[in-house]
Amino acid sequence: MKNPFRFWMTGGVAILVAAVSGGRAFAGEERLTLTRVSRYGVAETAHRIEACAQRHGMHVMACLPEQGDSRTGSVRMLLVLESSHGGTPVQMETADAQPDLLLSVVLRRMSDNLTEVFLLSGVYGDLPEGLPAQVRHDLADLPAVLEEALST
Repeated sequence: MKNPFRFWMTGGVAILVAAVSGGRAFAGEERLTLTRVSRYGVAETAHRIEACAQRHGMHVMACLPEQGDSRTGSVRMLLVLESSHGGTPVQMETADAQPDLLLSVVLRRMSDNLTEVFLLSGVYGDLPEGLPAQVRHDLADLPAVLEEALST
């Protein structure tokens, strides 16, 4: 187990906004990993993920859209899920790092109206000590939730 610089659970929207503001539109953007491509548009993909997450005891805490690029037609959205334990896990690797929202999913519309689905890479395998078992389960279950939501 690792001990990040800072780790906490939050239910506050202020930290979510802080995590995605600043120099980059989405915190940890360089650490996003394409998990799958959805055949649905961004809104339908978000709706399917939300419905599936609810079946697994999680809820969407925030749905934060990014301003689209009128030249490319890009649309991006950040879904932040609330653990079935309550709140969403947030961690910072170093004092000057952007906060990582561990139960988050980034959606990006492709030019053919398909949607790319991204998760943070490298944060799920080495979780902080003392993380509640239910939060650990929700984090481990997130890829399966996405697969279930988008496979039908």
